[in-house]
Order: sequence, then structure tokens, then C-alpha cells
Amino acid sequence: MHKMQGQTGKKRIGSRGSALEQAPSLGEIQGLDLANLKISKTQLEEEAMIQFQAQFKQDLKPRPVPGLSERQINDHFDVKYKGYVAKFNEIQKNLKEADKPKANPNYSGIRELLVERLYCHNSIKLHEAYWQCLSGAGDPPDLIKQMISEDFGSYNAWKEEFKACGLSARGWSVCGFDLDSGRIFNVLTDTHSIAAWNVVPLMIMDMYEHAYYIDYGASVKTYVEEGFLPNMSWNYAARMLNRHPLAQHRTSLLKAA
Repeated sequence: MHKMQGQTGKKRIGSRGSALEQAPSLGEIQGLDLANLKISKTQLEEEAMIQFQAQFKQDLKPRPVPGLSERQINDHFDVKYKGYVAKFNEIQKNLKEADKPKANPNYSGIRELLVERLYCHNSIKLHEAYWQCLSGAGDPPDLIKQMISEDFGSYNAWKEEFKACGLSARGWSVCGFDLDSGRIFNVLTDTHSIAAWNVVPLMIMDMYEHAYYIDYGASVKTYVEEGFLPNMSWNYAARMLNRHPLAQHRTSLLKAA
């Protein structure tokens, strides 16, 4: 008959024994401040939003094109665009410490951070689209050209207005598809933080001086005519068509009108 090892009558609990012996008692568990262990879903979402950081997208940098020099593009891309990305991320960090109870529409720290975050965020979006609209001359996709002709009478009529929109703007000239009417509009904006709502951008022209001053000085008309329009690419607009069902949306809205 096999003899059991160890002393008679002593329990053998093996390796699990130490873990069980170290486990907190019911009394200890009841004494914990469970409220301090809870993180609400809202807190997690707010933290995730504040943690979001914009990316400097080096792959969007356009090559020099006829009418815009490498020096002009380098200054615009590596200084201005990169600067907006850096400041947006700095604001995101500062929002963590913002005093929300002191929010005030006349002046408060959080108001200034939110105002400037919108300014930088829109600037990033607009510049990233602008780079993609400046990658070489080409015709618009047939669908966009058809919509432009229907809304403006002809492609050339649209181009004339888009050019005039740019020469009238202090900030941006944007051709966009209005999701509420199904129509294409040219939108003038004088600053990054002013824009049309519910509009999908198709063509974007930067009219701030930093877009052309190295090559053209104060000759904004020459920049538009020689620097941008001859290099206008519709690849970005084609991607917007793939992302949004604009044709179907337009058809349904115009039928309902």
C-alpha cells in the first residue's frame, strides 16, 4: 500500500494555497472605495478626444510645378502647414488643464483654446486638400463636369467664377457640393474658421499671401492665372466622389425639388 508523504493530518494545498491565503477578505473588499475605481464612459471619450493628435502628412507634399517653385512649396508646406499641425496638437494638450467652470463668451482660457483649435483644425483640412488639388493639370471626372455644366451653364463659366471667387477672397476659394441642395457652389472664405456647412469640397485654392508671395510678391492675379489654374488637379474631387454618393444624393434632391 502506497504511503502518503508528509506529516499525518496536515493539509496539502500546494501552490494555490499561498494565493488563497493572500486574497482579501470580504470585509476588506467591502472597505474599498469603489467610487474611486469607476471611470465613466464620458470621461474615457473626453480623454480620447483630448489625446487626439493631428499628423503632419509628408506624403501630401506636392512636387514643384510650372508656376510654383520648390522654394515656395517648401515654405508653404514645411513652415505654414507644419506649424498649424504643431499648434493644433499644443492646443489639444492645453485643453487638459483648461478651467471649464470659468468658461465665458467674452473671455476665458477655454474659449480662446477652442477658437484657435477650430482655426488650426480647419487650416489643416484645407491645406491637405489644397496639396491634392495642386498635383498637375487634368480634366474633372465626367460626372463632376456634367454637374458643373448643369449648374453653371458650362465648365468655362464655372472656371471664370471660381477664379473671380479666388481674386475676391482673403483666405480660400472652395468649389463644393452642397449636401442640402445637391448643387455645386463656389464658396469664398476670408479665414480658416469661416466655412459653409454640409458642403463636400471638390476644388480648393489657397488665397493667403503665404501661398504665393515668394514667387509672385503682391501679384495675386498672376499666381491664380499662372501658379494655380494651370496646375489644377481633379484627383481629390474624384476621391470625394468615391467616398460620398454625390450623384445619387443629387438625383434624389433634384427630383424632390
